[in-house]
Amino acid sequence: MKIVKVALPENCRIICVSDVHGHADAFEKLLDKCEYDPVKDYLFILGDILEKGTQNIEMIRFVKKLCQNKKAICIQGNNDTMCERMAYRDSKEKFLSRLVSRPQNTYMDMAKEIGITDFTEDFESKRGRVNESFNEELEFIRDLPFAIDTKDYIFVHAGIENRQDWENSAEVVIQNDYWWLRKEHCLSKTVVVGHFPCYNFARGKNTNLPIIDEEKRIIDIDGGCSVKWVGQLNGFIINKDGDNYSYETRFTPLVPESVVTKDYNPERSYKYLDYEKSDLEIIGKDGVFIDVINKADGTAGRIPECCTGYWNDRLHGWINLDSFVKVKKDDKYYIYGEFGDYYIGLCENGQVGMIPKECI
Repeated sequence: MKIVKVALPENCRIICVSDVHGHADAFEKLLDKCEYDPVKDYLFILGDILEKGTQNIEMIRFVKKLCQNKKAICIQGNNDTMCERMAYRDSKEKFLSRLVSRPQNTYMDMAKEIGITDFTEDFESKRGRVNESFNEELEFIRDLPFAIDTKDYIFVHAGIENRQDWENSAEVVIQNDYWWLRKEHCLSKTVVVGHFPCYNFARGKNTNLPIIDEEKRIIDIDGGCSVKWVGQLNGFIINKDGDNYSYETRFTPLVPESVVTKDYNPERSYKYLDYEKSDLEIIGKDGVFIDVINKADGTAGRIPECCTGYWNDRLHGWINLDSFVKVKKDDKYYIYGEFGDYYIGLCENGQVGMIPKECI
């Protein structure tokens, strides 16, 4: 496994970003919010710069340019690996099977830019043309390291195995381990990861903001950009002063800003819902909302019916129950969608939830 070891100076800032997912413009805005100084600051990008968004090629080129500065380092995430595999490692059958589940992806963006839309005929010839046209971009992705190692921190995309020789962790763990924040490791260093959105965890407290577990020495910074319905880009800043560290966060929403025109103080407060373990029983319906009891833990609340679905013979939900949020007149609010008479979005304090449309 390719690891970059970094010796940090006595005093510096490390700006950590993960899971940008093809949102180059939002990433640039986030760096501005963080007041990123390429001369003084370190910039660690923890993988998944590609897929799901619409600016994948621009993203590679932007990050590649940033990484010309030795203080800026990008590691490879599982979505970045998909592009590299399609370019160099996939058989024709595997390549075409990926297009079934994700017809729009970074490699197809490259192909379309040179006029190729179909790979069922002349597969190797067409792939060769794409690889030649985007040689620099593809080699950049292929050659990205898997981890950054400093005196007190390790930065990886998803997680590490619970072993002292963590550098021998399996690639599937490094790049694709889910719920890793619920696990543990035996190192004295703090491990900083992205990959799995903070909103998925109860300790995220109905936000996308980074989660810091000082006891486990794990920090998750994934803001759910293009993965959660209401996602954002987090800039997690580590301030180093000798052997002392402090943290701060800046975040950038993915939608334009709206302004609240009247106060709203909901009677309900959110209840955490684990989307994998949820087992919902419908006990009532009110327009686009259903009232449910979560048989997994006994909690009850209201959820938009379209935010639920059946699998494994159970009804699951993928936003928290009673996700209505308090706002005040003149607050900023970022609208991501709507359910009947309510918007769902992001508050300026980071809370995710719904407010009446009459408040905007």
